[in-house]
This record gives sequence, C-alpha cells and structure tokens, in this order.
Amino acid sequence: MEMGIGETLEKILPFAGIILIIGLIGWGLATANDNDAGFKEGDKAPDFTLPVVGGGQFRLSALQGKKNVLLYFQEGIMCPACWYQQVDIEKRQAEFDALDTEVVMITVDSPGALAQAKAQYGIRDTLLYDNSLTASAMYDVLRDSMHPGERPGHVFVLIDKSGTIRWRYSAYKPPASGDHHSGGTGTMYVPVESILGSVKAGLIGEGAGQ
Repeated sequence: MEMGIGETLEKILPFAGIILIIGLIGWGLATANDNDAGFKEGDKAPDFTLPVVGGGQFRLSALQGKKNVLLYFQEGIMCPACWYQQVDIEKRQAEFDALDTEVVMITVDSPGALAQAKAQYGIRDTLLYDNSLTASAMYDVLRDSMHPGERPGHVFVLIDKSGTIRWRYSAYKPPASGDHHSGGTGTMYVPVESILGSVKAGLIGEGAGQ
C-alpha cells in the first residue's frame, strides 16, 4: 500500500527535528571551542573594540604590527590594589616603552566613576570601559574574579605585534572551599618586576610562567 504525502511527513518530521537539534548542539560545541582557542599562549588574540574612558574607541587590531600590547584586566573601583598595580606599572613606564609594549587596562563600572578613579590615581595609560563584558568574556577572565561572571579578574594577557598571545597570568586563586566571594588565597597585586620579566621572556619566545 502506498503511503500518502501526509503520512510520509508525519514519519519524517520527528527525525528531522532530532537531526536539527543534534546539528545545533554540534554547532554550539564548535563555537565554544573556537572561543576557547583565543585564550591560550601561542594562539591568535581575538580582536575587540571598546570605548576609552575619556573619549574615543580602542580597537586591538589597530596596534597590530605597531606595538606589543599588555592587556590588564582588573576588578574596578572597589579594588584599590588593582589601581595601585597600575600606578606602579606606570612608574616603570620607560621599561615597558623599551619593550615597545603598550599597557591597556580594562574594567567595568560607569565611565564617570572610572574617569574619577583614573584622575584620583593619576593614571595615564589607556583605560577601557567593558560594561558589556565583551572583552572580559572573550578572554575568559570572568571566572578568575572575586565576583565571577560579573567583573573581570586580575589577569594579564601579553599580545605581540603579530597578534599572538605570548603570556597569560591570573593573580586570582580561589580558596579551597570554592567560595569565590571570600577573596581567595591569592593577591590582587603582582610585583611589577615579575610582570616585566614575564613580558621580556614572552616576547623573546622563552615562555613566561609565574
């Protein structure tokens, strides 16, 4: 007995739905893997564009071929140590300049609050406003945070002139209890001497671990 078109569709459609779901799951996993690929040393740094506190836009790829870039993600105005970290980095500005490396700080909070903090601490380097968490999610720094998923943690990412990640370091260490909000066992400050040493080592290809 021949099957009618309606009966055929009734038999095929459930399987088509299953195939579609499997396909979407596979696509999602592939996309997740693509995103993860941008986080490791030796991989291509994902590009992003963010507003600059004080006006203008910053696009990472605009510095490709011109400057090495040290992205410094930090927790924002509630973290004084994060700002003193930048103050001490800028005290060694000549050494970063000698390495042809531009330091770019990235955090959240309102642009007005960030502008006030920048003036309070006398910060001169570029400060980016990532309220949408675009770059923070892209570089997977939201887990290494006292406020996971809400604010970037204290993380450094060195990108060379070719756009390749050469060093990545997170200063945050969660406590043994797993309670991220307790502040962890790490410190929201990395000695600038260690940062400079890691930048030098990363740029000459020797690796740079903390």
